Parts: sequence; C-alpha cells; structure tokens
Amino acid sequence: MSKRQELYILDRGGQILFYFCTTKTENKEDQSMLLTASYLTGVLQFARMASGDFISTFELGKLRIMLRIGKKMPLYYVFIAGKETKLKEKKIDQILTAIIDAFEKFITPETMKNWNGNIYEFEEFTPIVKKILKVK
Repeated sequence: MSKRQELYILDRGGQILFYFCTTKTENKEDQSMLLTASYLTGVLQFARMASGDFISTFELGKLRIMLRIGKKMPLYYVFIAGKETKLKEKKIDQILTAIIDAFEKFITPETMKNWNGNIYEFEEFTPIVKKILKVK
C-alpha cells in the first residue's frame, strides 16, 4: 500500500499556492486536488463560523488531516497522511511546523501581495518539502 502524504498551502479563499504529494499524480491541476482544497476550505470556514474555533486535526476515513494557519502570513497549511504511514499527531505537527517555518522564509509577505495566482512560481519550494518529509 502506498504511503501517500499530501501538502496543500492555501490562501484564505481556498486558492492553492503550493501542492506536493509523495506519490505521482497525473496532472498537478487534477480535479480531485482542486476539490480537496475546496472541501478543506469549506470545513475551515464552517468550523470558524459555527464555533469561532479553528479545527486543527481530524480524521476522515483512512486519512489523518492536520491544519495550521501561518505565523507571518494568513495562509492555511494542510498536511494529509494515510493512517498506514503510522505518523502520530505529534510527528505530523513537527513536520507541518517545519514546513510553515520554511515557507515563510522562502516567500515574503510582499511576494504574496504581488502573487498572480500561478502555482508554478512556488515549484522551487518542492526540494525543501522533500527534505522535510525525507522523500526522494
């Protein structure tokens, strides 16, 4: 069984800034990727409106999903791992914290203000994510 791990970095409106998956996908603009991002944004917005709180971790079927908000920029960081990866919540939190710190060093708030919506502008972040996730 594949040990699939996915990372989404989304703006507050649900626009994908960066996507990474440890298993190959046919197309980065895959419909399921866009639907997942929309779903996650909806869950986040619903939770905040219903309770005023931010959901940080939940399970959906065989998936463990962890959500964080950036420290310096208002971005959502979403890490999805199949339960077969055996990653515990504490380890996923460490991974996501490292990714947030790295992305906020990689991209400045000024760059985000001028961002034109092209996710390929952030492809140079992929080797950093691979190093954090320890994948080839």
